[in-house]
Amino acid sequence: MVENKNTEKDATPKMKVLDRRHWVDESEDSSNEDTPNKPIEERLPNFVEQLKKDAEDKDKRLREYISAYKDKNAENDEFRIRLQKENETRLDQFKAILFARLLPILDNLKRAAQSASQTKDLDSLQEGIDLVVNQFSNELKENGVETVTSVGEKFNPKSHEVFLTVETEDEAQDEMVIEELEPGYRFKEKLIKAAKVKIAKLKQ
Repeated sequence: MVENKNTEKDATPKMKVLDRRHWVDESEDSSNEDTPNKPIEERLPNFVEQLKKDAEDKDKRLREYISAYKDKNAENDEFRIRLQKENETRLDQFKAILFARLLPILDNLKRAAQSASQTKDLDSLQEGIDLVVNQFSNELKENGVETVTSVGEKFNPKSHEVFLTVETEDEAQDEMVIEELEPGYRFKEKLIKAAKVKIAKLKQ
């Protein structure tokens, strides 16, 4: 009788209970037995995450500013190059007009020299030279070039250049221009060549 009871007890199937409760973490038991421990994901505090996001935003804006700055500089370089080319074109046009007006004067000077060499006539040579001088002077005047007044004027270092001095006992003549050695010229109130003059200095 005892043996029968043991046999019946051993024949009873073993049961495994599976807990379906949501608060029970089944992965804990299974992970401990079947799989190695998984690394826990590190999370930064909220204020650190915000600082990181702000830094990324500022870095992005900085890159945008740098890109815009480079684009603006490129536009400025293109504008400067275009403006320089336009100025060079205008200057070339002005030179062409000026040379076109000076060439007839050169032609007259050549004709005067050729005529003098053929006829040996000094009077005709003088007439030719006078013609060229008058023509050239008129051309300068029409383009805004004027001569600097010198003789009888008080010496002015802004428009006169002293080459010679002579003593005088007249106080009224002190520092006065008494002779013009070379004329001076202005272009639209701007001095382009100082007049070379001789002035009087009061005798000490």
